Order: sequence, then C-alpha cells, then structure tokens
Amino acid sequence: MTTTNLMEASRQWASRPADQRYQTLTQLRDAVHCRRMVSRSVDLDVRALKAEERNGTIVLNSAISACEPSHWAFGQFASMIGAPANYLRRLPTELAVQCINDGIAKSPREEAKFMTVVDPQAQSFNTLQAVTSPTYGRIWDADCVDAVQRIVERTGGRFYNPLAYDRATGTPKPSGLYASDRDVFMFMIDGGSRLEAGPRAKLNRGFFVWNSETGSKTFGLMTFLFNEVCGNHIVWGAQQINKLVIRHSKNGPYRFDSDAAPMLAQYAEASVINDQATITRAMNRRLPKGDDLDTMLAPFKFTRAEVNSAMEVAEREEGGCETLWDLVQGFTAYARDFDYLDARIDLEKRAGNLLNLVAA
Repeated sequence: MTTTNLMEASRQWASRPADQRYQTLTQLRDAVHCRRMVSRSVDLDVRALKAEERNGTIVLNSAISACEPSHWAFGQFASMIGAPANYLRRLPTELAVQCINDGIAKSPREEAKFMTVVDPQAQSFNTLQAVTSPTYGRIWDADCVDAVQRIVERTGGRFYNPLAYDRATGTPKPSGLYASDRDVFMFMIDGGSRLEAGPRAKLNRGFFVWNSETGSKTFGLMTFLFNEVCGNHIVWGAQQINKLVIRHSKNGPYRFDSDAAPMLAQYAEASVINDQATITRAMNRRLPKGDDLDTMLAPFKFTRAEVNSAMEVAEREEGGCETLWDLVQGFTAYARDFDYLDARIDLEKRAGNLLNLVAA
C-alpha cells in the first residue's frame, strides 16, 4: 500500500466484509493479539519441506507441524519455488502435490521464514500464514494496534475512530477499524482539538495506520488535518499531509520503534497553537496581484483554470478572495464538485501546501 492516499478510508469502508470490521480499538486489539499469541515464526530449509495430500487438502510438513497454507501463503510459497499459484490451484490435489514437491527439490532458495498459526484445540491443521525471505523484518499487527491504543490513552481518549454508515442497515456506527488474516488498517480522528481560527477555518486532526505482518503490504502512517469526514469515510479538505512508509526489511521493526511510534506520539500530543497561528497568518496574508501572484503559485503547479475557478468560488462563498486563506478555501470548495476523488484529493493537497508559505 505504498500508494495509500486519503481515499483509502473510503475504500476500506466500501470493501471490507463484516468479519473484518471492528467498532472499538479494544475489539481490534483482542483479535490481533489472539492471533499473535498463537503465531510462530521460524527459518527453515525450503528443500527439507514436503507437500502431502490429506483429506483433499494440501499440507506442508517439516520441522513445523502439518500446516495448511492460507490463500496468501500458498501464493507466496508457489512464487518462491517458481510455480504459478493459479495454475496449481486448478490442478487435482494429488497432481498439484507432485508439482509442488518437484518445485521444492529444484528450488534455488535454501532458506525462508515461515509464519504459522497454531490451532490451540488441535481440531484442524495449523495454518501456514506467510512465507517470506530470511531477511524479512516482521512488524506485528498487534504492535501497530498497541501503538495507536497508547496514543488514545495518553491523550485522554481525544482520538477515536469516526462514525460511518453501516452498509447493511444504513445507520451510523463506529467504523474505520479493520483486520483480516493478513493486514490491519486504522482510521482515527481527533474530536477534541478542532482548530478555531475564524469563519470556515475549522480543522481537525486525523491519521491512518496500516500494516501487514504477512508481507502483503508495508507498514504506513499518514497524518493530516481535515475539515470533515462523511458517512462513507471520504475525507474532505485535507491539508498538511505527511506520510511515513516502512518496508518489512531486516531493520523494519527497529524503524517502527525509532521512527513510527515517536512520530505518531509527537503528532497526537502536539499543541494546536502552531496550527492555529498558521491559519491566522494565512488569513492576514494579502494575495499579491498579477505576475507576483503567478510567481507565488508557480511551485504548486496550479493551472490557470484552477486558480480562476478557486478565486471565483472564494468570492462566492467567502465574500472575496483577498487573502491566502480565502484562496485555500476557494480551492477546497472548488474541489468538492470534482467527479473523481483522485483529482479532488490532488487539488486539496496542493491547496493545503499553500499554508507552508506562512507556517512557522
């Protein structure tokens, strides 16, 4: 998810099945911690593995107990031994097993990191959850949820997951928290630090955190200011967007501890005074005229049509376009009518960057 943007919260809301949705951070934490407690990670010699057919199911045996690969892990393992996963899935089980064992025998990779989930009641095979390289640096989903929960606790519950429409009933309920067998995504907003700097100058703080302990995506953290979030989790009027992405390389877990967790804590606990002051300076910054205005806007790559439309909207909705803040609000209001979310978010982001002209 290295390309995650502000539409991701809405995508998650629209696509996640019911069993991957959580209303509270505590529920989400319990779910990912239960998986963490029964998960094992071990480096194994790939060529020591053997595939078998048991009751119509493909299982792998070695130093690990018999494991049935998840859909995701099967794809990872097939890729590792140079076999097309989709083709193997279409074969009769016994023939697929023969192909897998042939691939294991000829595999150029000597060692891999295997993550398994143990069945505590031993009522079925253990699950092979992920197959990665030996240098894979696993950042556990549980650690990511713990980091967010610590922020909530240290800020006195100021951050929370926002309401969204229930896709089955249409009624609003807490949403924005998701986890599957291979990833986690959290959307939190700060309802207690709304920035008040005059008419139509209201901003809140929000952030996304995402991760996959099985290697399906990077760890990521995105922080931003925004005007409002609606019932399908579209974020409106986003500004001051910052993003940190950490690959699950050898040093990934250390970067999570040294970079991500402190960045999130600093963002959550930061005073809103600087943000208020920035907005106030933007409201007092008079726009230059003619060529001077073009020179000021050139680094932000606005088209002439975008500038003209933003100024027209600002004059209509703000009563004029005399200040930097008027222009920022004009761009944001103009973007609301875009048909495509990618285009709207791109313009909002460029408009928000204008505040860097008066940031402390």
